[in-house]
Amino acid sequence: MLELRPMPEATVTPGVPKLLQEGHFVRFTDKWPDSLSHVKGKFFQIEKVNQVPYDLSYIIPEEDFKDVDISNSDEGEKIYPESAKTLYETVIGFKPGNYMTYLYIPAGEYVNRLEYSNMVPDVSSATRRYLGALKPSDSPYDDKRLFTYSVYRLEPLILRLFVDSGIDWEKVVLGLTVNKCYLMQIAAPTAEQWKLAKVIRYYAELRWP
Repeated sequence: MLELRPMPEATVTPGVPKLLQEGHFVRFTDKWPDSLSHVKGKFFQIEKVNQVPYDLSYIIPEEDFKDVDISNSDEGEKIYPESAKTLYETVIGFKPGNYMTYLYIPAGEYVNRLEYSNMVPDVSSATRRYLGALKPSDSPYDDKRLFTYSVYRLEPLILRLFVDSGIDWEKVVLGLTVNKCYLMQIAAPTAEQWKLAKVIRYYAELRWP
């Protein structure tokens, strides 16, 4: 449910993300939990889409951070579906600045970490603040490459925005395009449909052990 796509795969033409479209197929692995049974192990065709742009901006002081919850929790930014029949494909880009972004899902669980004990991002460490950090150049505002996939009742995805030393205050701007996809389940997909489907993995599949 998270992808950082390198060039040139991320775009069909410069600045245009390759988003899911009407008629495309998606399938969810059987690693999704029973609590998300509306998608676990299921296969869908996208019946209709609607792309919604949305910018978020924050002023953050030097060597400080802000956690941005994009879910529909009480403190969240409300960028998750509210229907079991909807998939949100959200692509995120960052305007240039002296800051980094870390991904957590759920809170406190790092998406990008190494296997050795304590090799996790740490903004208080002079070295591990760069571990697993995404720079604005990794997913530019005008050429978004960070893709997230969310469904109804998925655990909150949190972006920790950290301003590095060297500047008193930084304006951090996130540019989002929320691709709302209405799903129609296919109980018995053909071999060709299965081959064409985009695989959407549960976040726990992205980290091990």
